[in-house]
Amino acid sequence: MAYPRTIRDYNAFIDGVSYFGKSTEATLPKLALQTEDHRGAGMDAPIAIDMGMQGMTADVSFAEWSPELCHLFGTRKTLVLRPGALGEDDFTADTYIFTIGGRWSGWEGSTLKAGGSVPLKLTTSVHYFKAEFNGAQLFEIDIENGKRIINGVDQLASMRQAMGL
Repeated sequence: MAYPRTIRDYNAFIDGVSYFGKSTEATLPKLALQTEDHRGAGMDAPIAIDMGMQGMTADVSFAEWSPELCHLFGTRKTLVLRPGALGEDDFTADTYIFTIGGRWSGWEGSTLKAGGSVPLKLTTSVHYFKAEFNGAQLFEIDIENGKRIINGVDQLASMRQAMGL
């Protein structure tokens, strides 16, 4: 029986600074197309037409409220998340690298309470998202430059060309 290779741990970097042991949780951006239903003559049901992508956000939580984390609000700094995956049959980890560019647009200090942890959650409005697996690119979304590269195919290349870019 083949067991799944599961994410076992991760590290977070912001602007090249490691937050090993300080980041407690992170949420990757959700990829979703903005679609519009189309049902033309003779069609028995509508189909979804690709109208571009929906906006993306990512967030990361920390066990401490350091001043450098608090100062991120409103800035554009790159977040890199590096989870590792292992199977049950060996000790060789798979490497994922998620590079996320955006503006740090949310700061949530959670509920203050005695005798428990009070994490700091930061949210970034994503304009760039690249995913790699063991050195191979899975996808790259670059909103500002009009690129949507999935499995090596830039799905927006001909659209940029049509617009004279």
